[in-house]
Amino acid sequence: MAVLAIGGSGRGVGKTAVGCALIAALPELRWTAVKISPHEHGLPAVWEETDRSSAKDSGRYLAAGAERAFLVRGDAEAELAGLAGTGALLVESNRRLSGALFLAVLAGHEASWKPSMRERVAEADALVLTGGMTVAELPEVLRGKPVFDLAAGEWLTPRLLRFVGERLHPRPWRR
Repeated sequence: MAVLAIGGSGRGVGKTAVGCALIAALPELRWTAVKISPHEHGLPAVWEETDRSSAKDSGRYLAAGAERAFLVRGDAEAELAGLAGTGALLVESNRRLSGALFLAVLAGHEASWKPSMRERVAEADALVLTGGMTVAELPEVLRGKPVFDLAAGEWLTPRLLRFVGERLHPRPWRR
């Protein structure tokens, strides 16, 4: 099963937007999207979104083309294995998942990043820069990783799509 993990340096940096763009661009992967949250939200530990028009991140994933979308409380991560079905799994979390392609969506100065991202950013397979962040602002330890700069309002580039497609697609990549 193809697994894509998308983490980010903070709220509003574009984690969900990048995930939605990839789901829409790769519908043949038959996505299940999971947002892992440390907050309870007044919902069960594993909650399935069914409303494609919902403004919640889980609804945005459905609107982008995910077959299913879930909100999972951080202490219920063990439930992930049973959620994916037969398609690809997109997990929005700053945790590195075994066997997953891990994208770090970054904006702002490193000192302002969530501690969970500062601790794990070196594990990222690629960096997606948003909010005007530049390669020159990256910590030295991240230099040399694949970097994808996104302009304001842009959530996917052909290079980023090719990078993800080549690593997750079950057949030879041909776009």
